[in-house]
Amino acid sequence: MRLEFKPDFQEAVQRWAAFWKGEGLDRPLLAVTLPKEGVTPVAKPGYLSGFDGDYEEVIEQVLAWAESHEFLAEAIPYYQVEFGPDHFSALLGADMRLHPDSGDTSWCVPFVEDWDSAEIRFRPDSEWWKRTVEFIHLLRARCEGKLLIAAPTLVAGLDSLAAIRGVENLLMDLIAVPEKIQVALQDVCKAYEQIMQAFAQELDYQRYGSITRHGMYSPGAINVPQCDFSCMISPAMFQEFEVPCLSLEASVLDCAEYHLDGPGAIKHLEAVCVVPGISVIQWQPGAGEAQTQDWTHLYRRIDALGSGQILGGNRDRILTLASELRSPRLFFTTGSLRREEMGDLLLALERTRRLRS
Repeated sequence: MRLEFKPDFQEAVQRWAAFWKGEGLDRPLLAVTLPKEGVTPVAKPGYLSGFDGDYEEVIEQVLAWAESHEFLAEAIPYYQVEFGPDHFSALLGADMRLHPDSGDTSWCVPFVEDWDSAEIRFRPDSEWWKRTVEFIHLLRARCEGKLLIAAPTLVAGLDSLAAIRGVENLLMDLIAVPEKIQVALQDVCKAYEQIMQAFAQELDYQRYGSITRHGMYSPGAINVPQCDFSCMISPAMFQEFEVPCLSLEASVLDCAEYHLDGPGAIKHLEAVCVVPGISVIQWQPGAGEAQTQDWTHLYRRIDALGSGQILGGNRDRILTLASELRSPRLFFTTGSLRREEMGDLLLALERTRRLRS
């Protein structure tokens, strides 16, 4: 299968397959997206584009963006269909609305008043599923064979319960009625399997594979398990309530990268790294002071636990991290590389891998 805007797509597919096996690569993977020479670059549509239902305008911009850029090494052109961080919860019956103070994020309206009467299931007859499918069909009609279409990040587990019940209510419920939360999480897991199957069919994973919002590709099914709610609970509670959900999600996927968000979530790192099927950690420092800190010590800790990582930076930082970290699953992204530096960086990464082995 070919992609018009990624002529070496098949080679990239083979390298990604080797990446997930953890063997057979001569260097870490690298994603570099650069404007084509002599062409005025068009920006990729922003987050939540299409929320208002104006899909055709978004598709025109997606195609213009892909046509005006080149996707080097393991970078693959894609566009993600997502109407907000809680897109998954909307497929369970919640409504989504644009944030009142900002047009670049949305929030879910909680609908669970009582766990005994709550019906938590995938709702293929819901407005948000119908809109999702409509957008996908229009994108495929115009973009098929040119670029990939990514499914929403399926934010399930405790995060989805927080979205449909409210954060404060869920925190109280975990103490007051833990057995009801376990039942609700089982319903979420069942819905997760059904929704994954639905996206696999709508986006034809069997033919195209799939890709995450971070540009990580799999020849099979991939998504990004996460639990931002975890910063508010203890390791024991995380192990009791969230880890079974993560295990189920990873078992449904062929590949999984975990989104570790903020310093408050680090206490759960070891528990995440032993979940079978989660083989890559994507660290996000969060807001405020954490964004300016040096997190090299955390990268080393993740590496020592045997997990791969997604890391960004300029040429020098990439080479430094590639020389320090031992994992066979390292994926580097950069937006600060000049075209003339590309070949030298790839050769340097190969030398680093040979020296480590």
